[in-house]
Amino acid sequence: MTNVPDAKALRDRAKQLAEERRAERKNRKRKCALCGTEESDKTPFVAHPDGIGPSCKEPSVCENFRARALAPR
Repeated sequence: MTNVPDAKALRDRAKQLAEERRAERKNRKRKCALCGTEESDKTPFVAHPDGIGPSCKEPSVCENFRARALAPR
């Protein structure tokens, strides 16, 4: 006997993998495109005006945070 799985078993496995990936994507927290802060109730995200991804509601505060983080010490 050979270990070749039948087509139905392969389809079922593919469906299972797809469902796991969907669940991971749904539960993943979004991060701000500018400063990397995770989205929460205190820091809701909006679309960035330049279209670079989700960003904090106050981009000026976010950009200042990023500038301080990148500044040499």
